[in-house]
Amino acid sequence: MDKITKKLHLILLIYFLYESWALYDKFAKEEESINTQIPTLEAQIKTNTKKKKELKKYFEDIEGTKKRIEKVAQEVEALQKKFPDKISDTENLGLLRDIAESINIKNVFLSPGDETLKGFYFSKAYNFKASGTFLQFLIFLEKVSKSERILNIRNIDLVKSNEKQKGRFQLINAEIVIEAYRYNPNYKENRGYDEIEKQFQQKSRKTRTKKKKKT
Repeated sequence: MDKITKKLHLILLIYFLYESWALYDKFAKEEESINTQIPTLEAQIKTNTKKKKELKKYFEDIEGTKKRIEKVAQEVEALQKKFPDKISDTENLGLLRDIAESINIKNVFLSPGDETLKGFYFSKAYNFKASGTFLQFLIFLEKVSKSERILNIRNIDLVKSNEKQKGRFQLINAEIVIEAYRYNPNYKENRGYDEIEKQFQQKSRKTRTKKKKKT
């Protein structure tokens, strides 16, 4: 027993050294494993950092494009609102009749049609029938185009009159379709944001595919 007691410190020292070596060997292996993974991790970090920058640029491009489109859309909407907010049959029919009578066009007949929705505006056709000379109708059309109202000549049909000619100018029967317009207050210009994002995504996928093929 005394011999064992005398050698106890030696046994403990050997045990301590063995445990220390085992612990050191464990840490050494873990360090070696970590060092082996470092290049891979660094490469992954570098790749992800690059992707992050590309992704940030991607969204900056989308937002920039959206802002530019929003600005243009607002300008378009502002122009659209310059259309009248109503169509007055009384005023339009009165204007056309007054122009025709002021240049002595005869047999004037006017009838309003129905409103037609055409996106950001409504259109309404007025059927104008009358008799006169070719020159009179030219003056009529010119005066309509110069009126303060937004009116458009959609269709003109001129036919030689069968009435007995009293003067030196040939009489003509005219049928003219004249359009008036008003703004559609419920219309909103399409920004097309979904299509923009779709195009950017397709472009981004194509770019990544090309890069993969190069590598």
